[in-house]
Amino acid sequence: MVSSKKNAKAVAVKQTDFLEKLFRDAAEETPVESLPEPVPEDAFEILVFHLSAERYGIPIEHVKEIIRFSEPTEVPHTVNFLDGIISLRGEMIPLINGRKRLGHDPKEPDKRSRIVVLQEGPHHYGILVDAAAQVITLLRGKIEPPPAVLIGIDAEFIQGVCEYKGQLIILLNLRRFLEFV
Repeated sequence: MVSSKKNAKAVAVKQTDFLEKLFRDAAEETPVESLPEPVPEDAFEILVFHLSAERYGIPIEHVKEIIRFSEPTEVPHTVNFLDGIISLRGEMIPLINGRKRLGHDPKEPDKRSRIVVLQEGPHHYGILVDAAAQVITLLRGKIEPPPAVLIGIDAEFIQGVCEYKGQLIILLNLRRFLEFV
């Protein structure tokens, strides 16, 4: 009987050692969550979207939502870059074709096409884009003025340019982009 108690204690110790080792191993394998890095004061977020082979960015504070393409209702006698209007939860929103507005070749919308719904003051606008890519954080000090060689339609809509992970991003002058004159 004494030996069976010793065996039971030995088994319990082995089980305890085994469980402690298992918890230690699990703790070593589990990555420690790090605190998010503090965001510098001159940082801001932009939504990056694609038009043709170019990447454009607009400040995220103007983006209300991103929706799938829906066929707009045409409005006669309007500017050529306005594809029409869409209804978004009962509100009529003008749909600006980003390709036409910036002088790119036309393209039929496909399954990747999106409408970026913007809020500028009390007004809402939709911009048809080839694809919405991501939201990134930029430092204001990294934004360069538009190159002096830009002329024509593109130049008036560009606020600045920057590089992000080896990609050039063109920041739109949203105020000018949304003007209908």
